[in-house]
Amino acid sequence: MKKYIYLLAVVLAVASCTDELNQLPLSQGTIENFYATPGDFVQARNATYSVAFHGMGTYGYANRVLNLSETRSDNLLATTLASRDWEGINSFYTSISSNTYVKEAYISNYNAINKANQLLEKITEKGDQIFTNPADRAAMTAEARFLRAFCYFDLVRWFGKVPLIDRTMTATEAAKIKRTPVADVYKLIISDLELAIPDLLPEYDAANYGRVTKYGAKALLGLVYMTRSSPTYGIEGATLGLSEWDKAYQQLNDIKNSGLYALNTDYEPIFKVEGLANKENVLTIPYTQSLPLAVGGNFMVELGYEPYFASVGLSVQGALEARPISTGFLNLFAATDKRKIAGIATSYTVASGTYKGSYTQPVFKKYIDPARYGNGREDWGVDFMVTRYTDVLMLMAECTLHGGGGSQAEVDDIVNKVRTRAGVPANAANVTLDQLFEERRKEFFSEGTRWFDLIRSGKAVAIMNAWKAAEDTEGKIRTIENNSLLYPIPLSEILAVPGLYEQNPGYD
Repeated sequence: MKKYIYLLAVVLAVASCTDELNQLPLSQGTIENFYATPGDFVQARNATYSVAFHGMGTYGYANRVLNLSETRSDNLLATTLASRDWEGINSFYTSISSNTYVKEAYISNYNAINKANQLLEKITEKGDQIFTNPADRAAMTAEARFLRAFCYFDLVRWFGKVPLIDRTMTATEAAKIKRTPVADVYKLIISDLELAIPDLLPEYDAANYGRVTKYGAKALLGLVYMTRSSPTYGIEGATLGLSEWDKAYQQLNDIKNSGLYALNTDYEPIFKVEGLANKENVLTIPYTQSLPLAVGGNFMVELGYEPYFASVGLSVQGALEARPISTGFLNLFAATDKRKIAGIATSYTVASGTYKGSYTQPVFKKYIDPARYGNGREDWGVDFMVTRYTDVLMLMAECTLHGGGGSQAEVDDIVNKVRTRAGVPANAANVTLDQLFEERRKEFFSEGTRWFDLIRSGKAVAIMNAWKAAEDTEGKIRTIENNSLLYPIPLSEILAVPGLYEQNPGYD
């Protein structure tokens, strides 16, 4: 059973969550009374992790990327028969500014940023009195900086320009902060990560599993540089066309050279083995089932389907309608590809009950592990890998193909190792960017990376419209435009202070 670092944070995290951008800090008296011991600071740090990674309750970062990245992408033909929360995400509706998932991405990140700001301020104010070991103070500061950077990077990838709030504010103060240019938000993100990395530990023991390491932060910084480097599409989004591929390569290569990580020899166990034993884990969000005050997950429900859950003996999960997997995506796989075999159920049978029958509706099953199912649909103990080592190597290959470092032979070697593990011929030679992205698509499906890969490719609009033409036989999906690569600012935020924020172009 996993030791879980966020246990003490749950009550504190839940108690302070609201649906407002203008996050009021706790009353001054409460803050002063709370930050009085080292344990108080640890609890505040854990609460910041909890909201940054787990969001509001059991709906966190993992759910978010499956809904806003995977569902938006060409991996799924996720139009709906009934009215679902994911209505319009894959269909590129212009009327989704009130969508539950869009709003959550905004609100949860700003809740976590507020907690990180407060923690950083209290460390500055009281750190000399509270921490007897300077290294403990430095590490906590570094973790708070990482979490703030993590949340701001998440925000700019979804929304582009967002308000830059780097200190605790009253509602009145926050109501004067306009959306900040992406380049300026990146200055804080990069500064936070560069300041954090030297003071983060390279690894932790099992009791501290889930805390960000030096190399988890380097993985994020590498991806930040890659995103900044990618084509802009002429919109005010997260891509800036800066060609910092060499900077990204350096960060990712440091992870490789650490010797702490390794490609797993088989594909399926990557998603079954947790904690320190899994050498693929570079940056991971842990969940724990069946423990008091623990946070269980439910992200595997997002792309699941009720009959499949029933076929493996699980109770009702709430996945009443499947999000169909694109035919073109399924056709990419060879019959022997272990990634498809381990990650996609193409047929399954329910022996009895409401869903009795045989099914041929393909469904993603990569993270669905009944052995880690707890006390109900929101109590799965399945960890979510934000970045795994295979991703690090394939991102390095991408940097190489942009001239950032390394050689073509190294790119081919990485792809062939991935293909060998998948049980398909290791016949890659002179791999191109298009071929690398296709291999990534097969490797990382249902992990929430595909939408971001499309954007970095510089071909997102063309690829998505070609996908629409091939798959959307009922004409439910709007033509994809450059403006479609950003989500709208939530309507509640636009209306909170009229005139403060302008809506992203292309949205109602």
